[in-house]
Amino acid sequence: MARKPRVNDPGFYHIVNRGVNGTEIFNEKEDFFKFMELMLKTKYDYKVIFHAFAILPNHYHILLETTLSNLSEAMRFLNSAYAAWYNYKSGRVGHLWRGRFESYMMFDNAHSWKVIKYIERNPLALALTDNIKSYPYQSLALRLNKTKFSEIIENSMILQKPADEYIEWLNRPLEKFEIDEIYQEPRIVKIDGELKVIRKKISDFFDEYEDKKEAIQAAKEAGYKYTEIARFLEVNTGYINKILKSEK
Repeated sequence: MARKPRVNDPGFYHIVNRGVNGTEIFNEKEDFFKFMELMLKTKYDYKVIFHAFAILPNHYHILLETTLSNLSEAMRFLNSAYAAWYNYKSGRVGHLWRGRFESYMMFDNAHSWKVIKYIERNPLALALTDNIKSYPYQSLALRLNKTKFSEIIENSMILQKPADEYIEWLNRPLEKFEIDEIYQEPRIVKIDGELKVIRKKISDFFDEYEDKKEAIQAAKEAGYKYTEIARFLEVNTGYINKILKSEK
């Protein structure tokens, strides 16, 4: 399968990376601390805002915001610097990460908040803790406990909610439809050799237009394929063509 195009535009991204072959790459406290130390350096050197994160034994999740067109450079530094340090420390050679990091653009703030909850609840989901407040290697821990790494979440969205309210919100599991939206992202199309990001969801067009034909036409003009629209409506493309040929 071809790689999806990497967009470097300033914006919000859900970043995921995993150890090669599912290997645990965070084994000891110093491993987690080193990664957070490198997150701090990334924050300042690349002007990145970290909104939420969870560092797990064999992978990590991060929701970050770039203010410059430097997502690839920032994450390349974070991943390669940690890999070099970890390999040297443990005497291993070869790739540490499964591959290039995964990045998923956010549609809007509502999408970002769903991803934040998903990230913060990951230690619970993986049974690494039974109390969301007790896992030490995530953004919530930095919110609750002042440490030398607390600056990582400076200017984070999670600081917008009072701590008690935030914890209460995190303790409510995501609904299935919310989980289904976690890894959705804006449509990326190439126009005249340049990548264009379509930040409107297909559903937005059907909320905006009462007439289904107009909604389909608007979604198509924005860059969505008829097959994608048909999949959203749970119909076949023949039905889409029938609507487009119909009178208003």
